[in-house]
Amino acid sequence: MTLIDSVSDDAVDLYADILEDVAHLLAKKDVEDARASLAPIAGEQWAVRVPTTRTVTAGTRTADARRVSARSRAEALIRDRFRCSRCGGRGVPRCVLVAISDVFPEEFPYDRHYGRGRIHPAYWLLVLEADHTLAFAKGGADDVTNLTAMHALCNTQKADALLDELSLRNPLPERPGWDGLLTAYPGIVQAGEEVGSRHASPRYHVDWMRRFGLSPVG
Repeated sequence: MTLIDSVSDDAVDLYADILEDVAHLLAKKDVEDARASLAPIAGEQWAVRVPTTRTVTAGTRTADARRVSARSRAEALIRDRFRCSRCGGRGVPRCVLVAISDVFPEEFPYDRHYGRGRIHPAYWLLVLEADHTLAFAKGGADDVTNLTAMHALCNTQKADALLDELSLRNPLPERPGWDGLLTAYPGIVQAGEEVGSRHASPRYHVDWMRRFGLSPVG
């Protein structure tokens, strides 16, 4: 186990490059080569304290009232080409990383509550969330046109601020052809069913594949 308590400037690209190799090897059922590719980041656990940006005043609607459908979230990630709207970095739907954790539960740990010391840093740095461009607490709608893709870390730091209220980093360059590892997703799920351990309900991956227009292998 390696606790990660700071984030380097190249962390998003580092994790994206490694997990791209891992995903495509798993899709080819090459589990041992995938394990070897994962080795440089295997066993890492997130230990960073994450500050947030808070701008909501008392009496406004709270984030707890948000009601965004899973289908709308998937549509927003596809529309934004699996790229974070804050830092510009490549991103991955959480379900894909959960499928990798199903195969490698010890090397690539997952915690549904994103607890420090219990989850791999890639979940904070790569997983894309579809959150409101205009915060729900400020009157924003739940329509997909008011959703934007953001990394979990970027989104937590954003909280309920508007994108133009934030001090944005220089955006990372877009990688043509990046699909959030969706091409490999069905194969990863199958690998997890054969050799791994499940982190979610039996319908979890089936439902997310359907939302992204994919079909299970076999």
